[in-house]
Amino acid sequence: MHVAIIGGGFTGLLAAYLLEQKGILVTVYEKETHVGGHCRTLAYQNLMVEIGTAVSFGPQLKELLLTLEIPYSERFTYRNFLDEHYHKVEHLSHDEVLLLMEELPRFEALYKVYFPQGAHDTYGRFQDLTIPLEAFLEKVKLPMIGQVIAPHLSAYGFGSAKETPAYYALHTFDPRTLQAIIRGDKLLFVDDGMSQVIHKLSQNISDVRYAIEVKNIVPLQGKVRIDTSYDTAFYDQVLITTKLPKDVIKDTLYNELMKKIDTNPYITCIYEVENKNIVTTYYKANAGKKETIQFFNIYKEKGKTILVAYAYGLLSKDLIESIRKDIERSGVEVRHLVMAKQWYIFPHLKPWNLREDFYVALRAHQKESQISLMGSLVSKPSIAHLYETTKAFLEERF
Repeated sequence: MHVAIIGGGFTGLLAAYLLEQKGILVTVYEKETHVGGHCRTLAYQNLMVEIGTAVSFGPQLKELLLTLEIPYSERFTYRNFLDEHYHKVEHLSHDEVLLLMEELPRFEALYKVYFPQGAHDTYGRFQDLTIPLEAFLEKVKLPMIGQVIAPHLSAYGFGSAKETPAYYALHTFDPRTLQAIIRGDKLLFVDDGMSQVIHKLSQNISDVRYAIEVKNIVPLQGKVRIDTSYDTAFYDQVLITTKLPKDVIKDTLYNELMKKIDTNPYITCIYEVENKNIVTTYYKANAGKKETIQFFNIYKEKGKTILVAYAYGLLSKDLIESIRKDIERSGVEVRHLVMAKQWYIFPHLKPWNLREDFYVALRAHQKESQISLMGSLVSKPSIAHLYETTKAFLEERF
């Protein structure tokens, strides 16, 4: 058997690695000159700075790190919240915390109604969760739950609670994750950066095609044809882990998804700043707003401090300048810009494209097809969940 994987991000490389461990021949197509996708680490003198995926909740990823012999640490992350005047504020006031404590049991009970078996890592039926998260939580009278989720929803790239469909938000921010946020549980960090994970995975993959964009994926009788600008090849199975341009996949249902799927433009700005007592900071008033900073992380080593800021929007001089000004208004002195990077994250369907059984029909279709969609196209986008869904899918499929 020969399997082609489209996309050399975390999911694609993990799938290739696991398949080769089973003795299956794999070819990975990556249109960029490097692999890793959102798992990118910038080596800045003695600092390993994450510019994409930074941390992970939950224990799932430990299994992979131990297998690959990659050192990691778990540590608490202290968080500040700023108001619209750049003053430090509590995430929730004392009275709001009391309201939250009253809401939590009701939230858990409601969650079981919508997800009676718990939220599967892969997407399923939307039911009446197609409305924005904020509107849904107002309807069910759980405003404090929304206050807790909103800044993290935007920080993780989902967008605004006023726009993001409740289904996607609740699928990721389940009661267990919400409790972890409230408690301030430890987060998992890879000591040498997420790029180390990518490096170790790619070391164990025999065939990766770099800077080669797939132009056509055509299911045939018993095979799948892949055309690039340079050649044509035939495979037994094709796994797609990234959004492709419309009409690349010659399959009606998959092509429908690719035409409807949307992503959020998101940028990362890395600055060297004065070495002060700074911690991870959320701009509470900006949560989910376009063209504004959402939050920043801090990396420190021997007197050097690197600040990584995240914002929605398209990379431009004006947006970079706006981010810098907001950081300085927060009391941080910026020395210079190190790097600015444009991302497109969180593949999802907009509310007007949501159909009750879309993902259910997609899963059923995949059982009959030689082509399958994987990763964040059909599941929660966090690294820990992508690891779990990739493993489960391959065990079922192969």
